[in-house]
Amino acid sequence: MQRFLFLFSLCLCITGCTIPADTGGDTLTSVNDEPFTGFVIDRTDNGSLVSHEGGLTMFSNIPVAHGVGDRLRIHYRDVLDSFPSQADGSQATVVSSPKPDGATYSEKEAIQQALELARAFPSSDAMSAYPFVTYTHYVKEADVWEITIQIYGEEEHLIEIGSNGVSMDHCEHSSLTDYSPACFTGYVIENRLISTENDLITFTNLIRSAEIGDCVSVEHTDVKESYPASATAVSSKVVSPPKPDGATYSEKEAIQQALLYYNEQNRQPESDPVAFPVIHFSTYHDETDTWIITINDVDIEI
Repeated sequence: MQRFLFLFSLCLCITGCTIPADTGGDTLTSVNDEPFTGFVIDRTDNGSLVSHEGGLTMFSNIPVAHGVGDRLRIHYRDVLDSFPSQADGSQATVVSSPKPDGATYSEKEAIQQALELARAFPSSDAMSAYPFVTYTHYVKEADVWEITIQIYGEEEHLIEIGSNGVSMDHCEHSSLTDYSPACFTGYVIENRLISTENDLITFTNLIRSAEIGDCVSVEHTDVKESYPASATAVSSKVVSPPKPDGATYSEKEAIQQALLYYNEQNRQPESDPVAFPVIHFSTYHDETDTWIITINDVDIEI
């Protein structure tokens, strides 16, 4: 009877707790010293957490100097089935790619920034809110790292890390009174004051090169309820389109003129909240070489 109980307990140990199948790849149930490549996503007193195609593994020992964001080639052994799984690293090598020529950030630095931003990603289960680094790619022409991160059980998110800031596809285009990270694209109408489609928001740390009339993409948080709203820009970049072929004015130049006209004709005293111009629409008609800029309820032709 004791022999039967021992064998039954052993079977439970082998089959009872495995890494969920949708983490990708095979579960790390092998005790063989077989290598794999992964990214260090966290370091704690208990060891280093590494994401890889097989899932997540907490290593109590990685016998090489390393940090968060490093790409490692690891030989492992003595794996314990859990989530994350636990193992001992018998050998390891840092195989992070060198910083590309002309790049602002190395792969490691870009991953570090992406992981920091991933802390704001929503998760349906706080106990399994682990990030997986699933893809990295450097776009030389734009000096941008494309980092794809997936929170366990949730959708993947593409984060672009470059010299002009951060673009995040997870950003919610929501009301400016939300306190969660959000993204929007709008036009600079005054110093650090941005007009979105239906709102106004001002920043204390907008990208310095942005000028009146520029179209800017902003990722922000910590919005304070007011009118106009105010917030902290996590990142921002100018995304004004180029001047259309044959056009007399660029969109930026047309908006600058439209704002001057609107302020002269329609601007109320500064104490009046409705005095602020909100740019709802901008379009170019090439057949007449005309820009139509809609500010509040006024269509202005430039």
